[in-house]
Amino acid sequence: MTTKTHKIRWGITATGGIAHAFARDIQSAKGAVLAGVASRDPQKAKRFADDYPGIEAFESLDAMVASDLIDAVYIASPHSAHLSQALTALKAHKPVLVEKPLTTSSKDAKKISEASFTAKTFAMEAMWTRYLPAVQAARKVIRAGQIGTVRAIRSELAWRRPYDPKNRFFDPAQAGGALLDLGVYPISLACFFLGEPDTVDGNWTEAPTGVDVAAEITLSFGTATAQLSCGFDRHGDNRFIIEGDKGTLVLGIPFIGARILGRYNSPGMADLAFPGGEKLASRLRRRIGAKLPLPGARRKVFPVPGTGLSCEIEAASRAINEGRIEEPDNTPTDSIRVLEIVETILAEEPAGKWKP
Repeated sequence: MTTKTHKIRWGITATGGIAHAFARDIQSAKGAVLAGVASRDPQKAKRFADDYPGIEAFESLDAMVASDLIDAVYIASPHSAHLSQALTALKAHKPVLVEKPLTTSSKDAKKISEASFTAKTFAMEAMWTRYLPAVQAARKVIRAGQIGTVRAIRSELAWRRPYDPKNRFFDPAQAGGALLDLGVYPISLACFFLGEPDTVDGNWTEAPTGVDVAAEITLSFGTATAQLSCGFDRHGDNRFIIEGDKGTLVLGIPFIGARILGRYNSPGMADLAFPGGEKLASRLRRRIGAKLPLPGARRKVFPVPGTGLSCEIEAASRAINEGRIEEPDNTPTDSIRVLEIVETILAEEPAGKWKP
């Protein structure tokens, strides 16, 4: 017996860059279609709708979730608005896909999880990296034991941002900080591959506004240790490296949008053939590593249309069609765990102060 499905008609809240990326990528997603947009500024909603013919511009989120034209809502607003907007949609029994981080605290993330359970309505954080084919392939390799027992994970995600106290990256009122903006990615992937950590440790550096401009995170998973870092104070390596006792995997670069999975006999070979960073020497070595038949080195390319958001859109739409309230590869519990790790790091006194 087969279940009849239909294309999930998505509405978007907010009209910024990530909303446009979603609107473009949904065009290549199976089982989904863009149907509407809402903004606090009706003129912005109208201009956004003009860019994507055939969608409805709503004057408010309340109007959009009340409409029969919309099946589900993608929340692309600033971090500080995620909780209220998700609860508004869930109260109206509209499934939600909430841009990362799910909320600004584990306490608020639990409220979304509870509202989803009460309303029997789907909720998911838009941790799109988990759904990229290269990342899914890496997990299959790990689970099959093809690189042996995982011993270590190394990852850095950092992009230098010009200091502006009013910018969302540095403004506490907008839930700024490197951990919520960047650090959630390597933390989420480490947990995706290895589960819940046994211990959490780390430190952070304080920006003049009081938010974290950079952080170091150490997670212990039984036989494996993950050394992770993030920051707005530098341009980083931006790879994700998984070291087993029989081989090494590399996702990148940047790993959050990984199209390439490298597999190597040793960490040293991985660093030689697939270095991180954007310096000329690193880019040249990656080109050489991709073309030369190096012993013990394999790379596979996983093409993804657009930004790569179509993968999570398809997963969320499929789960909604199946009547689920969560997607197994990325549950609200997973999102809560990541936020608890962030909170553990930030509960410590800053290790230093950053001077822009």
